[in-house]
Amino acid sequence: MPISTLSAATIASWEAETGPAPIHGLGLELESGGMIETHRHDRGQIMTAPAGVVTVRIGGRSFVVAGKKGVWIPEGAPHEVLASTEVKLRNLQISRMLAPDLPKSSCPISVSPLFNELLGSAVQGKQWFATGSREAKIVDLLVLEFSPADDLVFSVPEPRDARLKKISAALQKNPSDSRSLSEWADIAGGCTRTLERLFRKETGITFAQWRRQLRIQNAIVRLHLGQSVTSVAYDAGYENTSSFIEMFRRVTGRTPGQFLDA
Repeated sequence: MPISTLSAATIASWEAETGPAPIHGLGLELESGGMIETHRHDRGQIMTAPAGVVTVRIGGRSFVVAGKKGVWIPEGAPHEVLASTEVKLRNLQISRMLAPDLPKSSCPISVSPLFNELLGSAVQGKQWFATGSREAKIVDLLVLEFSPADDLVFSVPEPRDARLKKISAALQKNPSDSRSLSEWADIAGGCTRTLERLFRKETGITFAQWRRQLRIQNAIVRLHLGQSVTSVAYDAGYENTSSFIEMFRRVTGRTPGQFLDA
């Protein structure tokens, strides 16, 4: 049965039962709108979504996990999970001793058919295994097939300043809002120049780039939900589908259809 909320306390109790095992695999389902509270692990974690779409928030960034894209969460990194649909998740925690070369920071990852099959076997396999065993070889090959994705649009930086957070919250609720930064300054406080400087400082990109990235991420979620490109384009603030497709292609290098198939 899909879970509505998975608490940090429950996860901590599972971790205590697991102990220092080299890997810990877990499959679970979240209902649409469900969440996993902010928590952390002593092992790094690979997360994929064989069905459905989730957003994972890690260290001031939001990552979309769906289809052929997963996320890597390094050990000790606090993170929370929000389900956009009813979703099936695969989670594999893996000790740094088994995989010393995996990234030290969170990143989107590509989920190839082989990687997906290896991950499924590892999640269902033993937590303890002997060197050279079938389980050990599966984990070794899984680590070898680990591939960070170059799709930065799957990650949106989250600002920390209270004024920027107010703007961010409003745009996350309504990505099609086309108000200029000067108009937002009247609402959130501060002057346009100050807000633009803060956006660059806290996110590494301009306000216009940040909003475009947010719109693309929102569009990716909706496309994975099976919504039409026309509907997604309109709700992203574009007056026609062709303009949206061109913007999407310019940023991601692919049309929406090609992106979902990649």
